[in-house]
Amino acid sequence: MSYTSESQVSVRYAETDRMGVVYHANYLVWMEVGRTDFLSQLGFPYSRLEQEGVLFPTSGCSLRIIHPTRYEERLLVRTVLETVQSRKVAFRYEISRENRVVVAGQTTHICVGPDMRVRTLPRPLHAALKQALNEKK
Repeated sequence: MSYTSESQVSVRYAETDRMGVVYHANYLVWMEVGRTDFLSQLGFPYSRLEQEGVLFPTSGCSLRIIHPTRYEERLLVRTVLETVQSRKVAFRYEISRENRVVVAGQTTHICVGPDMRVRTLPRPLHAALKQALNEKK
């Protein structure tokens, strides 16, 4: 089991649709919150990575909505590193409300430089991510 990061979000009114249900694209935003918290907790805040010329555009994503969520609900985003390769990382997410999973998702990211050319992950980041794959929270 790999290291798990936990982030909390509260559903804002603007994130709901006319039916009062969270608009599906907002789950991807909350997955980003989880991912950047995960990296920060490993000692690699995304702002620092960007300053060092390391970017992680999303190359793939999936989302499965199990139960709808609504305005003012408090959600927990659990983020787990699924795989790490020399140039690519993948994360898995569970978004839950009151210990009940409401959304499951996955994202894949390619490491690129400011010129948007694929590059290898910096060694310290790669090592920390590899270690996180083998850690329990």
